[in-house]
Amino acid sequence: MMGETEEKIERKIEICLEEFKRYPERFLTEEDVRSYLYCLLVQEFGQIETCADQTKSISLHCEVRWYGRGRLKLRSDIVIIDVSTLRTTGSAYFKLPTKGYAFYKPKAIIELKLRRRGRQSDAKFSESIFKDRQKLLDVRSEIDAEFSSYLIVFDKKKDLFFQTHSTDNHKEYYVFPYPRNER
Repeated sequence: MMGETEEKIERKIEICLEEFKRYPERFLTEEDVRSYLYCLLVQEFGQIETCADQTKSISLHCEVRWYGRGRLKLRSDIVIIDVSTLRTTGSAYFKLPTKGYAFYKPKAIIELKLRRRGRQSDAKFSESIFKDRQKLLDVRSEIDAEFSSYLIVFDKKKDLFFQTHSTDNHKEYYVFPYPRNER
């Protein structure tokens, strides 16, 4: 059963997908897509909340790094966290990791892929999608918390008819914006 957080996220993802289908050249880079989706999501997840250390933050963040077996090795495009578990200041009892913040409960993790025309072969692009899917599985296996994950693939080069894999707590989207005979 989908919760309120997932419904809000998926509504914003659908808006982003529709905008990409209508105006694909609006998005020149993956950062353009991330920024647009962030702007949509901040409407829902941009409220200031109190953190575990009594500082203030929002639940929506980009480029979040994860510790993978002891070192920073994974980075997620967009993460929605439980702010009540976020710490941005250390203490005598709680030393912050080198990244300068710590939290215990993500609510959602979103990975984005954008392939432009003339870039990346089909095999390399498929491999990069698989790596992001694996990254989400790795984070899920290392975090003791329930969260939703999303893999959103925007392809301007060729319609790969990519097979998405979705479960109760993981959704994948693939979009090619052009009519089949146009590209």
